[in-house]
Amino acid sequence: MTQTMVTMAVIDKIRQLIPPLSSGYHKGQAGRVCVVGGSDEYTGAPYFSSFSALKLGADMAFVVCQPTAAVAIKSYTPDLMVHPYLRRSDDTDKTSEEIINNVAKLLPRLHVMVIGPGLSRDNMMLECAKGIIAKAKEKDLPLVIDADGLYLIQNHPEIIKGYPNAILTPNVAEFKRLCEEMKINFEDNHKDKMAGLLSQAFDGVTIVQKGQYDLISNGNEVFKVDNEGGLKRCGGQGDILTGLIATFMAWGSAYHNKLWQSSNVG
Repeated sequence: MTQTMVTMAVIDKIRQLIPPLSSGYHKGQAGRVCVVGGSDEYTGAPYFSSFSALKLGADMAFVVCQPTAAVAIKSYTPDLMVHPYLRRSDDTDKTSEEIINNVAKLLPRLHVMVIGPGLSRDNMMLECAKGIIAKAKEKDLPLVIDADGLYLIQNHPEIIKGYPNAILTPNVAEFKRLCEEMKINFEDNHKDKMAGLLSQAFDGVTIVQKGQYDLISNGNEVFKVDNEGGLKRCGGQGDILTGLIATFMAWGSAYHNKLWQSSNVG
C-alpha cells in the first residue's frame, strides 16, 4: 500500500467522525468543548482555542478563566460561554478547592476539555488546573493539554501518566522539556521515533509533536503529517490547533456512542 493510499484510508476514517447534518439532533450533541485558561496577561489564547472549535463545527464552547480575562473574551464574541472562576495567587476571595468544585459542576455538560491556553504559570492557576484535571479524569473526560498546561505536566507528569483519553500538543521546546522530565534522550537524528517513546513513557497518552512536520503517536503507532502548510509562524496557531483537536475528540466520543453510523456519511 502506497503512502497516498494510507493517507486516503486515514482521511476516510476521519470523515466518519464528522457528524452529518440532521433535523433529529439537538443543540450540543455535535460537541461541547471547554477551554480552561485565560489570565490577566493572556486573553487571546483561550479565545483562539474555543472559537476555532466552533468554527470547525462544535455546537458549544465554554471558557473558564480569570474575571479580568472574562471581560475581554466576552467582548471578542457573543458565541462563547465565559465563566470567570479562576483566580491568581494574589486573589483571596476564593480557595483553590472552591474553584475546582465550581468547574467540576460544568463537567457533566462537556464532551472534552482543553487545559492550558493563556493559563499563565501562576501557582494558584496551576494548582487549580491540576485539580480540574483530576476531576475530569474521574469523569473519563477527554483532555487536550497545551501551553502552560504542558508546563504543569512537565513538573507533575504523574497527573496525566496512564490516562489514554489525553492528548499533549508540545512544540519543539516543550517536547524536549517533556523528554528530559521523562528521562528520554532527545536525538535530532532520530526525532521520528521520539513521539512514540514519549507516549510510551506516559503509558499511552497521545502525543502530537509539532514541528516542520508533525508526528502523532499513541505509543503503538506513529503517524507523520508532512503536508505543507503555511510558512509563517506566529502566536495563536497552536491554540487554534487545540480547539480543532478538541472538536474531533468530541465528535469521536459521539460517534462511539452511536449518535450516528458511518453509513450516514457520504
